[in-house]
Amino acid sequence: MKILITYYSQTGNTEKIAQSIYKGCEGKEVEIKPIKEVDPSTLGDYELVFLGSGIYASRVNKSLADLIDAATELPPKFVFFNTHASRVPYQDGFRVVKEKMGEKSEIINEFDCCGDNIGVPEAIRNSMLEKLPPEKRKEAEEHQQWLKGRPNAEDLENAKKFAHSVIQKL
Repeated sequence: MKILITYYSQTGNTEKIAQSIYKGCEGKEVEIKPIKEVDPSTLGDYELVFLGSGIYASRVNKSLADLIDAATELPPKFVFFNTHASRVPYQDGFRVVKEKMGEKSEIINEFDCCGDNIGVPEAIRNSMLEKLPPEKRKEAEEHQQWLKGRPNAEDLENAKKFAHSVIQKL
């Protein structure tokens, strides 16, 4: 089975998850590369593609939909993965990608992971917190503390186990 793991990562969080997914595919014919390095005309050469991105304004990066759009042929199976700074899963962030795929491929699984919002400077985060009512501010501060350093070792191990389980089921 020929597998591709490709991703867009603005802060490095999604890249960390991609690397763990790669480790979970050990023993298989697998390539890992940032989405900007993927030739869309080769996408159909793979039997399975792990496609990932951070979530930005409730959506994955546009480069994922662009890749699907530019592909002459799609692989039969996809697995989506993402990172985000919310406690709520964001799988709907792939909505545009799913629309572009139509019925051409099957989405066999999805992996969701929280990631520290390191792309927002601390001064902006503090400014946003100051605008919140006290009870919401406390909740937001606790959430930011909880996010710090994520994806952490446990998250990365979960991504590795997730990929391994996907492969085992095929």
